Amino acid sequence: MYRQILSVASFVCVLTAQTATKADSTELVKRTKWTFRADSTAFVYQSDLKDLINWRNASLSAPVYRKPLDAYCLRLVLPPTFYSSSVLQQFSATGDAVSEDPNLVRMFLVNDALAKMYVNIPGVVVQIDDQIEKAGTLRDDVHGSLTTETKLSDKVVNVDLGAGMEENVELVTRRPNFWKFPGEGSLRFLQNYFSDHWYKGGENSYAIYGALILNANYDNKQKTQWENRLEARLGFQTTGNSDKYHSVKPTDNLLRLTSKLGYRAFKTFYYTTQVQASTQLVPLYDANTDNLRTDFLDPLNVTVSVGMDYKFATKNNKFTGSVYMAPCSYDMRYVRKIELANRHGIAADRHAYHNFGPSITANYNWSIAKNVSWSGRIYWISNLSYTNIEWENTFRFSINKYLSAELYIFPKFDDSSKSYKGDHGYLMMKEYFSLGMNYRW
Repeated sequence: MYRQILSVASFVCVLTAQTATKADSTELVKRTKWTFRADSTAFVYQSDLKDLINWRNASLSAPVYRKPLDAYCLRLVLPPTFYSSSVLQQFSATGDAVSEDPNLVRMFLVNDALAKMYVNIPGVVVQIDDQIEKAGTLRDDVHGSLTTETKLSDKVVNVDLGAGMEENVELVTRRPNFWKFPGEGSLRFLQNYFSDHWYKGGENSYAIYGALILNANYDNKQKTQWENRLEARLGFQTTGNSDKYHSVKPTDNLLRLTSKLGYRAFKTFYYTTQVQASTQLVPLYDANTDNLRTDFLDPLNVTVSVGMDYKFATKNNKFTGSVYMAPCSYDMRYVRKIELANRHGIAADRHAYHNFGPSITANYNWSIAKNVSWSGRIYWISNLSYTNIEWENTFRFSINKYLSAELYIFPKFDDSSKSYKGDHGYLMMKEYFSLGMNYRW
């Protein structure tokens, strides 16, 4: 207690005199600096107490009228506090600046004195400046927070900027925009050529691939998040002599819409409802026949689920993503052309089937290096009689802002239809490597 009274009194003596110079303050600090002798600590106590009493007597005998302290001296009357600005001033070029502005001089002197206190008697500091900011304001004319029905322009109107302004200024408020619309578009090409006498044979082909991804995401930074994603992927390749009925065939053929509405439960966990629908864009035929395999809305897969969504991110945001777990999901598959029903696991006399079961959806994005990234999607759904697992992987090697190479690997397991069974059972695989243009916004 003695050290706190002595330290505060010493610095108040230096700083409340508004006309004092920095040299004067240095002299006072030197005069009140503690000096310990080996013979007795009592001498030190009496000497310092005598200086304190003399200073108090001098202040009491001063004239009654004094200029009140202003905001620059506020830190002197507050409890000893650590202010980061005082330390930053010691490392700046303005720490010893001399100014004609008396207020600026007071600020320099206050910061210098506080910095000396932090070094010599750090034990008296009871709080930091962040704690003062969190404590809020002492004003009693502000009550609560503005609701959505209250306009700030109704509370602050006709702001007068002074006699030099002929007209008042009307305050205009704008609501924050919680929507973001990121997207991505790409166009890629592939070409193969083989001469007629190539010893292993071969077939010339050309391929083109395009993708468009649109997002509309809402986040009010409090409780509600609504994510919407539309993906369109379409690719064609020339068939050459392998298919006499069709000159080109689709290599990538997908239209998918995903909508996810979440309400924060705690931290990064959200109560979530997800709707996902996917189909094909163009028809696909069996080779050398006119037998239709898939078409637009043939089939249409729709999944509606309710569950919990967990969002994660590393400290440097190099690895981000989400895991959505739904204990109850409604899965529907529909075909327009009834002749395609049996091909896609639907009863021959029906256009659709309906199933219920759990599902999991995981999305992730990993920035492996400066120009290398890996994004993916894992999807699983089952009703105990069939299982559908999809794992999409996209490895991107960026050359610059507009050019990139891409490796796409898509293994899939689906035993919902016997027609999906091949040489390796119900496991299917799609892969391509391409170079082309890419643009993000």
